[in-house]
Amino acid sequence: MRWTWSRLPTLAVVLLVCVVLRMSIRLSTDHQPASMLNQRWFESLRHLSANTTRTDRQTAKDIVNGRKFPKVLRTAGRRVFEVNCEAVLRGDLEEITKGRELMEKDGFVRGSNISETSYIKLTMDCEKFKDDQGYRSYILSAEEERFPVAYSILLYKEVEQAERLMRALYTSRNVFCLHVDMDARPEVHQAVQGIADCFPNVFVVSRKEYVVYAGFTRLQADINCMQDLMQRNNDWQYFINVPSQQFPIKTNKEIVQILQIYNGSNDIEGLTGNRRLEHRFKFRYIYKRVTKKQIKPNIYKTNYQLVDPPSNVTIVKGSAYGVFSRAFVEWMLHSKAARELLDWMRDVHSPDEYYWATLQYNQNLQAPGSHYSGRPDDKPWLAVHAAWGGVDPCKGKYVRGVCVFGLGDLAALVHKRHLFVNKFHLEYQPLALECLEEWLHNRTAEPAHQPLNLTYYRKLPFINTGRAS
Repeated sequence: MRWTWSRLPTLAVVLLVCVVLRMSIRLSTDHQPASMLNQRWFESLRHLSANTTRTDRQTAKDIVNGRKFPKVLRTAGRRVFEVNCEAVLRGDLEEITKGRELMEKDGFVRGSNISETSYIKLTMDCEKFKDDQGYRSYILSAEEERFPVAYSILLYKEVEQAERLMRALYTSRNVFCLHVDMDARPEVHQAVQGIADCFPNVFVVSRKEYVVYAGFTRLQADINCMQDLMQRNNDWQYFINVPSQQFPIKTNKEIVQILQIYNGSNDIEGLTGNRRLEHRFKFRYIYKRVTKKQIKPNIYKTNYQLVDPPSNVTIVKGSAYGVFSRAFVEWMLHSKAARELLDWMRDVHSPDEYYWATLQYNQNLQAPGSHYSGRPDDKPWLAVHAAWGGVDPCKGKYVRGVCVFGLGDLAALVHKRHLFVNKFHLEYQPLALECLEEWLHNRTAEPAHQPLNLTYYRKLPFINTGRAS
């Protein structure tokens, strides 16, 4: 907005009145929570804006939205007191050892420990829940407002971890689809539904799946969310699927800036050659229940070879997770070739690790967002970083060949160029996740102090350098 010298006196008066109002509210509400003070502060600003010129009204509106003075809503500071997170993130071995020893002690209780029953009770008062959990303190810049992102969050029992993940990504413009495994306990379903009911931009998927490890329903769960998101919201630009064990290492604003550079390109992992694990898709896999009481079946390999995949495609392996443009999602849901390949994938082991990559790297399918023509293995994949056994260092522990990160991993993780890191377990070195939360919160509070260098992303070989998609 362009300002002229003639308007400065008027603006000065507006700001002076705002300061006086803020001080008077604090003096008269010594025992009220900060959230209520902010609410009364904003209400006073709105009343003031009704009696000013259009320019001054816009100024007041910008203040309310956190654009002119974002620190009114969120300030940086220490949030974890059992350990010095700043020292941990510097790689201070003494502080890391202190934190590990503390967590190994009998009787150690992590700072935040909210059960499913507690979530059910807390979400009966949505306004208080949002205040207490910090959902009102996000900073929404004009750039983020114009570029909403859609997420699916898959969970089985980790309600608190899923809620913390959503909170880290939350803005009023982003939209969230929560998929709870159909086999989860009733309290988990009820707790997640309670959380979703508190937000207009959060919902539980309309069709839940019994998610079988390495089975087709794992892939179907994400597609169900994609379908619901396409029907519910017309604004989001990208879709990102995450499990509850992941956590972002970029702020929402940084994610938006990176996705804008992608300009409609997808970020999907691709592996070829021996890395494809051909036995997973050369032979047919079937599902069997060992006992009659067993709800979820087990998956078994047969000696029957699968027919060749449709559309003359070459199977490419990748990750179940990725960054997908809206155009890609819409095409996938309606393309005949994509639907035929999806049906073929029903007999494949871990189809979620083959479907997205195969769609992306078969140029004859002309999938939207596929702007990379080189060898898939050579393309940088930045959706999520995971540490694999025998390949990457891990200061935590390995579970199924993947590192569950601990305090000692954080110093390296925060310097990764990825959007997310995978994975954390709240029951294993919980201070690791809490320190990462503190770090991300403070980056969100004071982004000007730690700006993200976008040069690397602008030089990526898979971005769309043409006109806007």
